[in-house]
Amino acid sequence: MPICITCTHPISHLYTVYESAYNLRLEQCSKCLKFADPYVEHDSLTLLLDLILLKREPRKALGKSKTGLEGSQEGEHKLAATNRQREKDRWWLILKLACGLITVDAFIRWAQLNPHISADVSRWTVETNIVFLRILIGCLIETFAFHGGVMFASYSVLALSDFFRSRRSTSPGEISGVRQQFKFSLIPLTIFYSSLTKLFLLFLLTIWRPSAIVKWVVRNVLGGMATGFGLR
Repeated sequence: MPICITCTHPISHLYTVYESAYNLRLEQCSKCLKFADPYVEHDSLTLLLDLILLKREPRKALGKSKTGLEGSQEGEHKLAATNRQREKDRWWLILKLACGLITVDAFIRWAQLNPHISADVSRWTVETNIVFLRILIGCLIETFAFHGGVMFASYSVLALSDFFRSRRSTSPGEISGVRQQFKFSLIPLTIFYSSLTKLFLLFLLTIWRPSAIVKWVVRNVLGGMATGFGLR
């Protein structure tokens, strides 16, 4: 079941399609009275810009499924199969994002270490490629370690939260829509989306060549803040 990206209230569907895929009506949230997911009608460029600007709504919109009116009329078995397929598709998206963003991160680090070589392709050698491969492997290990630590911490916090909630005998209606629809695959997906801001700024810094302290602040401080903002 999808949720409203503004107040996280669960709703039956996000939109209703009339005759064609381009003729649809957005569903209004019954709690906050806003459109449940206005990003259904937005293009990819708008989503990308809002992700770089660290807006919360596009992360919720991209993390949740775009379910229309027909989704509420599926049987239980078909709905379960659909949810499994969506989970597989989400992990496949995570893999593609990981391949692309880790490669971009490795190239940015390599370009900052070798500013003259990176600007002239003719000066690339076998040794240059080996150095880039080492940086790529380092970025891969760093990414896996960071994601693994965040997922372990999230699992521990959620386990404690569920334990205390069960002791208080909380009814299902009191559980937030985000918790009801939460999947662990959303954690690495959110982290990768949040890293777009850091990588965008680091890419600009490879052109302007600022001091090392500025690069450190963007990569570690701003990157960590963006990740925390996306996961909250």
